Amino acid sequence: MNVTVRAAGHPEGRSESTPPVPRVGRPVLFGIIGLMTLGTLLFWVPLRNVDMDAMSGHGLISVLPVATLLGAAALVLAFMWTLALPRPRVLLLSLQILILLCSLHGVTLALEPIARFPTSWQTAGLIEYVMRNGDVSWTLDARFSTPGFFAFMAFLAKAVGQNDLEPLLRWAPPVINLLYLVPYVLILRVLRATWRAKWLAAFLFLAANWVGQDYLSPQAFAYLLYLFFVAILVNWFRHHDERLQRPGRRRSRETRERAGGFWRVYNWLFSVKDPGELPAPRVAVRQQSILLFLLFGLILVGTAAHQLTPFLMTASCAGLVVARRCSLRGLPFIAGIVYAGWISFMTVGYWVSRKGELFGNLGDLLGNLTESTGGRISNSSPQIADIQQLRILITLVIVTLAVAGLLRRRARGIDDRVALVLMLVPFSSFGLQNYGGEIALRIYFFMLPAACLLVAYLFFPAPFDAPAVRDPKIRIRFGRLRTGPWRHVPAVAAASLFTLALTGGFLTVRYGNEKFEQVRKSDIRAFETMLDVHRGPIGVVWLTGEDATATGGNPNTMPWGFRDWERFQYTPVLANRANPGDVTPIVTAMQQQAAGGAGAFFITTRGNEDAQVLNTSLARDYATRMRAALDAAASQPAPKIKKVFGDRDAAVYGLVQQPAPAPVPGPTGLGLRSSPWTPAGMVYLPVLLGVLLARELRRLRLPPNDLRRLRPLTVLATPLLLSVVAVIVERFIVIQ
Repeated sequence: MNVTVRAAGHPEGRSESTPPVPRVGRPVLFGIIGLMTLGTLLFWVPLRNVDMDAMSGHGLISVLPVATLLGAAALVLAFMWTLALPRPRVLLLSLQILILLCSLHGVTLALEPIARFPTSWQTAGLIEYVMRNGDVSWTLDARFSTPGFFAFMAFLAKAVGQNDLEPLLRWAPPVINLLYLVPYVLILRVLRATWRAKWLAAFLFLAANWVGQDYLSPQAFAYLLYLFFVAILVNWFRHHDERLQRPGRRRSRETRERAGGFWRVYNWLFSVKDPGELPAPRVAVRQQSILLFLLFGLILVGTAAHQLTPFLMTASCAGLVVARRCSLRGLPFIAGIVYAGWISFMTVGYWVSRKGELFGNLGDLLGNLTESTGGRISNSSPQIADIQQLRILITLVIVTLAVAGLLRRRARGIDDRVALVLMLVPFSSFGLQNYGGEIALRIYFFMLPAACLLVAYLFFPAPFDAPAVRDPKIRIRFGRLRTGPWRHVPAVAAASLFTLALTGGFLTVRYGNEKFEQVRKSDIRAFETMLDVHRGPIGVVWLTGEDATATGGNPNTMPWGFRDWERFQYTPVLANRANPGDVTPIVTAMQQQAAGGAGAFFITTRGNEDAQVLNTSLARDYATRMRAALDAAASQPAPKIKKVFGDRDAAVYGLVQQPAPAPVPGPTGLGLRSSPWTPAGMVYLPVLLGVLLARELRRLRLPPNDLRRLRPLTVLATPLLLSVVAVIVERFIVIQ
């Protein structure tokens, strides 16, 4: 008797007489566990003897022990061996993902005594400012124009009584990457794919994320919100008619019968295909209503937390709606109105004097791309150029393999619309602005979830886990390998080669700038010393080998501003390449700071000195000669400067005659400004959002094509929308 039953994730059905998946013997499992244990020990134990001072311009990879690299390879091979098993071992795979995550994204925890990455310390300074003042100040930093993340973290820190943020900074990268996996798993669960493809995509999502946006920052927080936003859309707000893609209108009976290469491609594009997602579940209207309010909350919080992420939330939702993978047709309008309203009303203090800076690159696709890629290589040392070129190579490989995976799935008759939309939408950011030369990095960051999935499809393109077929007449040959329980070994072997190369590339490029991105304890003590010896505003002079206007004059290789942010102001001094012993420009800059009423100090750190050598081609002995000249100037009979702190890693010099402490400016808020039409806009905007939200709630209770009952709300929303747009345009024109 052979009864066909329906299997989850197996649209073709399977037979009850199909032989069960064979069990894996204990020696195989013990071998995987042993290899995983050996890899963990090989990776972590040798890190105790790493000499960070021996690091070259290629970063951490130049000092990592060979045993550690072998350990990373062993961990990857153990994971891939587990993928080759006939059935999934969820507990073992989860443990391997956790170990790989901690190893790849937490390796610096065993090498550096305090939290890495100077920018993370600057984020801590913005949080500390909000904790201390209970307010923000738009004049201090552009990031205060979207203060949602800083206010949220300040609230949490005060709620738990944690004033020292260093442990949070230190553990943020592995914890944040672990949190990323939660919504990513929710996205993977709705896709029509094998368990091997999904687990491989989860690993690739960790190993390909070398961008470095996983430190404690608004971008990391907003990216997590973005992933949850997409996960909710594709899980609970999909259409219920996604069974088969209808053939194109131009695909007539005559065109189907035509032969030739062109018509084969034409038929391949317009033929009937299965959706790449599992059938949408039936969700109660009450649950969808609650989730809709949750989506609206994610939009509000994401808009208040970061500048770029809300745009991509809006674009992703719109793309899913157009691709018929999201039923909330009005949600893109809601998200877009919230985003435009926040920019117009809440960030006016920032954009009012920067209209040219913000909108000058609008639509300049080639210029934004060039500055994000080639502009980062041209002025660098050969070592830094190698790292940048390898990053570009990894990006191109990921994109190429993702396209190949998409085509391979399409050749099997599968239409992966969700993955395609999520991969293409981030490229729309190229038309916005260069985002400080980082727009290409952010695009790669946001396309990564979909790209990793499509790369996994290249190796495992099947839409379901087909049962193994045993034929006693077939001996151990290639044919048996294709039909037996180990038929996935060739694909796993090919994927293993790619994952090994990707892991090595990750360890190279993720920490390629570690020579100047690590933070030393002396860096912190140097800034603490300036705060202790002078009570008023502090003018910090620092050395650069090139124009520092791109960084706003701030030393982005130092952990500046981690406390008392408002007391610091910064002045870059261009290095005298011909005469490092000439400290006159430094002393002059310090005197100018003192003339403005600020305590004047010059700071130099090993991180900044290495950055100037690698990024601006400053002489390797420049810092040594400059420090010697500063020490000589401080030891003269009537010195103008004195050394207030110094060791091998950092040094601080201050004027002998410092000005009296001046008052420190207080918080200035968001810098809100009004125009003649602003009061009306403040009324129209919330009313419009309420009407549009009510319209979507009403849509959830109606049949898919019953739009007549939405007309009253549509008619009411139309004049409100026109009024809000008019107010936004008026504010941009009038406010100067």
